[in-house]
Amino acid sequence: MTTAVFAPSRLEARARLVLPGLLLVVLALLPTAGLTPNLIRLLFITFVWVTASLGWNLLGGFTGQVSFGFAVFYGLGAYTAALMIDRGVNPYLSFLGAALIPALASFFIGLPTFRLRGPYFAIATIGVSEATRVIMNNLAITGGASGFRIVEHRPFRQVDHYYTALAMAALAVAVSFLIQHSKFGMGLRAIKQDEEAAADLGVNPYAYKLAIHAVAAALTGMAGGVFARYAAFIYPQGVFSFQTSVYILLMPVIGGIGTVWGAVLGGVVFGMVEEQLVANFPQIHLLLYGSLLILIILAEPDGLAGLLGKLFRRLRTPR
Repeated sequence: MTTAVFAPSRLEARARLVLPGLLLVVLALLPTAGLTPNLIRLLFITFVWVTASLGWNLLGGFTGQVSFGFAVFYGLGAYTAALMIDRGVNPYLSFLGAALIPALASFFIGLPTFRLRGPYFAIATIGVSEATRVIMNNLAITGGASGFRIVEHRPFRQVDHYYTALAMAALAVAVSFLIQHSKFGMGLRAIKQDEEAAADLGVNPYAYKLAIHAVAAALTGMAGGVFARYAAFIYPQGVFSFQTSVYILLMPVIGGIGTVWGAVLGGVVFGMVEEQLVANFPQIHLLLYGSLLILIILAEPDGLAGLLGKLFRRLRTPR
């Protein structure tokens, strides 16, 4: 018995181009279908998590640099947007600031930490994250540990926040695909496979890591800014917490690390189930996340995207 392997047909190639656009149109039309405010809120937070998941995936999935410190960028983006909006700046300009400030901070973090490798880099990112949280807890301009309340001088319209988060997630997907299919993305994957060999081929691992770190930080910071505007109240123990970093890391691993749609799928699954787990199991929800992560790694290291890919290949392959 032989197994035939087929290259993707022209129809499948077109479907890969058309289906994302159709999905975006469907999601844009959903608010007109009479969704409840709670469901719109759930979709909004899902888009925020998808954006943060895609940001981490650029560094951890494409480049192989496992960071436990992305709460730094999420929190910096949240506070940047909060301070700008509170001072009357247009919210969409504040989201630009929420991307630029974390991107700038990524260079100060990456310059020393990217000289480390393996677990030493991961440990260093934990230290940076915790140090930032302690500093933000004691800054008067941000309200310190008491938090910061945003006063926006315009009426609250939930659907505006929905479309903002949807556009942000679409932008993150587009950026991820552009990087994945570029010469720059090939260099990142070469670094992940073998950093010394990539350097021999003309790739500068240090510069590439700094560049992709800045892009990842910008997307994650923008996600934090969009969330802060919706929440209207943020505090360091929330947006800068180690738990937030774990959430951001967990999503691409669940969905399929190193793949764009895997990071999206992980963000969608996490966004849909996270609230239910926290509400029903407030004391052990992190234990449940850890157990889920172990099961996925043992059963399917490529995540849910890898599992779906295997199912599709079995359906396509005649025996």
